[in-house]
Amino acid sequence: MIHQLADGYHVRGLRESDLAGPYPSWFEDQEVCKYNSHGKFFRNAQWFREFYDGLNREDQVVWAICHQDDGHIGNVSLQSISGINRNAEYAILIGNRNHWRKSAGLNASLALLRHGFEKLNLERIYCGTASGNMGMQRLALRMGMIEEGRRRKHLFLDGGWQDMVEFGVLRDDFLGMQSSAK
Repeated sequence: MIHQLADGYHVRGLRESDLAGPYPSWFEDQEVCKYNSHGKFFRNAQWFREFYDGLNREDQVVWAICHQDDGHIGNVSLQSISGINRNAEYAILIGNRNHWRKSAGLNASLALLRHGFEKLNLERIYCGTASGNMGMQRLALRMGMIEEGRRRKHLFLDGGWQDMVEFGVLRDDFLGMQSSAK
């Protein structure tokens, strides 16, 4: 499945060939991993292989974000999908810094949330981010999420504590926002 986005971008399932591309190097880039745990421990080829081999579970959806010229530039995912509670955690990683702030993440995220609500029948999608991660907070708001809470001193980043800001969006709110945007 390939889903076309705007401006030469598309999303597709993560492929085995992505493991041989720039993808593993993103986890070594401390700027890319500034607000996540990926850069805290170095990952070897076996770790990426095991991650890829585990993708066929029903509790996660991982899409590669691709550009027509640059190929695989990031991932967007739904994790910890609960069929009972009908919710999932949203996550994104844009590893190719040349594609930061170009709306590829937003467009891929909106497509993934639509998939989560329309295909997976989820009721709620949520995420959390460091209080210092203003880019992710703006993205969450642009996706229609609202701030739901804060976990004080929840994340230890770059030698100091930061709060985790929690965001979420409900199915009816997201789908209503999408239909009014058309």
